Amino acid sequence: MMRQWIVLLALAALFAGCKGQPGSAGNAAPAMAQVSVGHKRAPRVAYEHAVEFEVPVGHTRQVYEAVQQSCAALPEQGCTLLEASIRAGAEPGATVRMRIVPEGVNRVLKSLDGRGKVITQSSIGKDLAEPIQDAERKMGMLTAYRDQLQTLARQRALDPEALIKLHRELAEVQSEIDNAATSQAQLRRQVDTELLTVAMHEHARAGQASKVGQALDDFGGDLLQGVAALITFVASTIPFVLAGAVVYLIWRRVRRSRRSAATDKR
Repeated sequence: MMRQWIVLLALAALFAGCKGQPGSAGNAAPAMAQVSVGHKRAPRVAYEHAVEFEVPVGHTRQVYEAVQQSCAALPEQGCTLLEASIRAGAEPGATVRMRIVPEGVNRVLKSLDGRGKVITQSSIGKDLAEPIQDAERKMGMLTAYRDQLQTLARQRALDPEALIKLHRELAEVQSEIDNAATSQAQLRRQVDTELLTVAMHEHARAGQASKVGQALDDFGGDLLQGVAALITFVASTIPFVLAGAVVYLIWRRVRRSRRSAATDKR
């Protein structure tokens, strides 16, 4: 028993020493890098950029806040924060998603310079030329139709019933124009700005020491689970044990009775 406790203490000391050693491989910071996006913009194309970033252990919140601050530092309406989430625990990380003017993309990414290592980086362009042309064509047709209705509405020869129908049609056309204008504005926003997503996670702790530490962390939980499983097993077998004991007692009594009867016959 004493030997087992000595082994456990030695493992705990080994884990603590490896974890606290500043030059250990488990805490080694990822190679620092500069991050930027270089692409020639095309008209009527919506661009999306994604960067997966690895930061040193314990630096997630620092980098997470730096990215948000660089977004807020851009001129008004230059950067709109769409998502900002951070997680702790065994696998700490964070995600920041924003819609940003083209000239601000690299200014935000500059906040990552020297703070970690780029794992993956991608840029995707979506051609919106056809949807934009369709929206412009629809808007032109609706506007021309509205102008015709307004011209008819100014004529005095219309009777009241026709005038009511005309104004009703004019209201419906104006509603369609407003919806088309909203769709056009959304398309223009996708083209005039770019979507940027920065996902970050901490440098993985490598080596056998971390595995030993994880095993020690899980020791208490595993022990409780084992005890719970044992209790469940014992509780589930009690009815069978009692039934077996009753059957055994009955069998012994029957056997004894038969022996007594055989002895009396002799």
